[in-house]
Amino acid sequence: MPKLKELANETSLDVRTICPYSDKELEQMDKDYKALSPIDFGKKYRYLIFLPSYLVEQSNSFPIQMNYCNNPFCKWFGMPQQKFENVKSKPSRYKIVGVRSGVSRGLACNEDVVKDTEGISMNCITESVSNWSIAEEIKRLITINTVVDKEERYIFHKDGCLDFYKNPFDNKKAFYSRGKSTGNSQKYQCKTCKKITNVLPTIRENFSYNQNKNDILPLFTELLVSRTPVKRTCEILDISPKTYYHKLEWLYRKCLEFLERYETKAFKSMEFDKIWLNTDKMIYYLNNVRKKGKGGLHYDIEDTKFQTFLVASSELYSRYVFRADIAYDFNITQEQIEADTIKYHDDHLYGFARKNERLRFPYAPQPPTPNDDETKSEYELRLSEFNRRKDYIEGMHTNSKYTSVAHYWLIKEMINCNKWNFISDEDSSLIDAIMRVFTQSIKDKNSHYFLCKLDRNLSKKEAYNLFTEAMRELKKWVKDNGKKGLSSFEIQKQIIAEVLDYHSLYDYVVKDGERYPKWGKKPIEHPLPSIDEGVRYVDCITDLSDKSTSEVADYLARVNSHSINAFFNQIRRSISILERPLVTARGEGKSYIYSNYNPKYAQYAITILRTFYNFCWAFKSGNGDVLTPAQRIGITDKQFNYNDIIYFS
Repeated sequence: MPKLKELANETSLDVRTICPYSDKELEQMDKDYKALSPIDFGKKYRYLIFLPSYLVEQSNSFPIQMNYCNNPFCKWFGMPQQKFENVKSKPSRYKIVGVRSGVSRGLACNEDVVKDTEGISMNCITESVSNWSIAEEIKRLITINTVVDKEERYIFHKDGCLDFYKNPFDNKKAFYSRGKSTGNSQKYQCKTCKKITNVLPTIRENFSYNQNKNDILPLFTELLVSRTPVKRTCEILDISPKTYYHKLEWLYRKCLEFLERYETKAFKSMEFDKIWLNTDKMIYYLNNVRKKGKGGLHYDIEDTKFQTFLVASSELYSRYVFRADIAYDFNITQEQIEADTIKYHDDHLYGFARKNERLRFPYAPQPPTPNDDETKSEYELRLSEFNRRKDYIEGMHTNSKYTSVAHYWLIKEMINCNKWNFISDEDSSLIDAIMRVFTQSIKDKNSHYFLCKLDRNLSKKEAYNLFTEAMRELKKWVKDNGKKGLSSFEIQKQIIAEVLDYHSLYDYVVKDGERYPKWGKKPIEHPLPSIDEGVRYVDCITDLSDKSTSEVADYLARVNSHSINAFFNQIRRSISILERPLVTARGEGKSYIYSNYNPKYAQYAITILRTFYNFCWAFKSGNGDVLTPAQRIGITDKQFNYNDIIYFS
């Protein structure tokens, strides 16, 4: 029978990262830290940029090495560092640039001196990342989205009992069964020492174990996803805020249990030929609240509002939302960062070698070393900024690029798919993340990346006017070209094909008499604007130059952001802590009165919403089907309701 579950943590889950340094290297680093200047120390250990980090999950080990060219038009795209020993002066594929300033800007692609395969170096510069920190971010996202069996350590015997080594699970004859407790847990009594012990019930024996007011859960769920503020929910249900957040965590755990069976296991048994992945980032403002006892004018004040990023990805046609992750580590402590800084000397390493590079504070400031040119006042200023954060809510913002890389890496591991097509706006962190995670598929031209950009300055009225004008142009084009009877998609495709006859998405570099394409940054206007968003520009940042005009037009005609926008709009409509800001009464600014002060609860609420959105909420498609996203993508054949998830066992 299923055991009671609890949220995973670092000690209960077999997921870990492996330190890239050996004990001998750490000893040498301790000596070099005091003997070398920060610049010389960083240079000595810059080889770590190409050293893979390892993520270990149960018995599986995954190497993480993402420092390479991320330009799909460059010959070195996705290629590891290599020293060409047979060439004069032994040049390398990449060189590290920006080290003179003390901060590594990244990798620069050197010229191709071998010329053994097609293509040329585009002399790109790619920002470096910390492989170790990427592995840490992946571990974080795995941990917060996993439940494990609740385990208890039982003491079945009194001190000195002769049968101290026996337990009722393996030696039933050594114990009496003494019925059930008020919590419906089984009681066992040792026949020798007569000690009575209660064991945890299974889910079916006591669904509401360690939980009061079980009957309010359905209404609590309705209020949560109906944009009801926390205070108002507490008034309606007659509960305290502490109980509210306890119920929120409990519901989050039930959703994770449900997803484990109906999402994770279902996707493992399926294989997709092609998936269109629509990704975007949503920004909300975290109310930065100080800890109890840390108020008052004598404490330094940090920013009261922080931009907090949510990264979410959905399938274009089914609208199934694969993941939604907030770029905030609510389990990290500054004490851990301080301990890591002292152990690994992150303050003198380049960013690509740091364990915590993904965090807002990647290291804790340390007193200047004998060969350090940092002044005492500079050190104290940075230290005060670091310490000021300790007065505020636990946890720390993460760099959204690291969250995006981990986000895509986990989607790739979850879904068996042969070909991927990606759609996003021109967000550099998303582009960079996809180029690192799906490198091989893009190199093989099995995957392509499309941009969908909107004119954000248009009012709704202006957007609607553009839409109606575009519809008139479409009808005129159909009439002028005698294309009656074609579907709307075919009309859009043919119009785009006509544009592509004289408009190229790419520029070309001529070298040694050969022409090589590169991204031209020349998007085309989609023939059908969105009714509420206005003009839509579409582009492709991977190589489609080997495709026919008709094939390219077919791709571009499909590009839109409706899928992820629908989910983000649902977040704004459903969850009070993530809704848009209110205009203040005096009209002088914006108020984030309902914003959450702890992103942990925002992560809980979004996961709950994502579960209901995918499995419970049906929408009508163009062909008249009314199905949930989970039904459309094929992982289930029924529409679930809230109670199916709340009382899942």
